[in-house]
Amino acid sequence: MQRGAAAHNRAPFQEREIAKRVGGNVTKASGAQGEKGDARVRGVVRIEAKTTSNKSFSVTREIIEKIEAAALGAGEVPYLEIELLGQDGKPTHRVAVLPVWGIDMLLGQQ
Repeated sequence: MQRGAAAHNRAPFQEREIAKRVGGNVTKASGAQGEKGDARVRGVVRIEAKTTSNKSFSVTREIIEKIEAAALGAGEVPYLEIELLGQDGKPTHRVAVLPVWGIDMLLGQQ
């Protein structure tokens, strides 16, 4: 399986796993119908899921601004979850990117 194909095939599974883990729902058509983000817990968190079989993933300003705009408009914390795949196409690492104010809020610092 080609590297890009592994990530493309894995993406829908990643979205469902995240939604189940956080007690939320997968966004139908991953935001193509107006609702942005791949998964969400209404009123709590909006999640953008990314998966790659490359050795690294770049978090861009565009990705951050897209999920922030959708989340903040609904009173939710924006959250980016990145999954790195091994050569077998299975996840080896999962990391989350949150704004600092979101971490502060979770830790009761705000």
